[in-house]
Amino acid sequence: MQLTRKCHGCKQDINKDEMIQYSTLSGKTSYWFCKSCYEERMARERFQLKVCQIFGIKSPGPVIWTQRKRLRDTYGYTDDAIIDCLDYIYNVEHMNKLTESLGLVNPRSMNNMKAWRAYKKAQAGSIAAAIANTEMKEYTPPVRENKTKKKEINLDDALLE
Repeated sequence: MQLTRKCHGCKQDINKDEMIQYSTLSGKTSYWFCKSCYEERMARERFQLKVCQIFGIKSPGPVIWTQRKRLRDTYGYTDDAIIDCLDYIYNVEHMNKLTESLGLVNPRSMNNMKAWRAYKKAQAGSIAAAIANTEMKEYTPPVRENKTKKKEINLDDALLE
């Protein structure tokens, strides 16, 4: 019985107990990955889904993947940071989506996004502090007494007449 499997990502033989099975979104094929390759695959898939959601496209093209690699290698940005910056650019600043590109993700827009997130976090913190400092009082609504008696109608009597 074989005790190792070949990782689909790095092509190394790894113990079966350390392997993770991964199925594609369509569910037609499944692959075995080591932990690091599996995490990379999941990060890539999250990036792909968010980019498709932001730009309204079916699948990112090779230009986006090349720009992603350049941003990761040059500036050391993570996929989550790139996605947050894209979300800030298009949903907060309401920039026009002329092309599906990561060209607007740069250190200046990344700093603007981080400053905006810090502002929003501070704003949320002040709101939470204000809520925590308020006193909660119990309120019991007054009970109304119905002073008029309604006449009950027997439907059986109405049918006999």
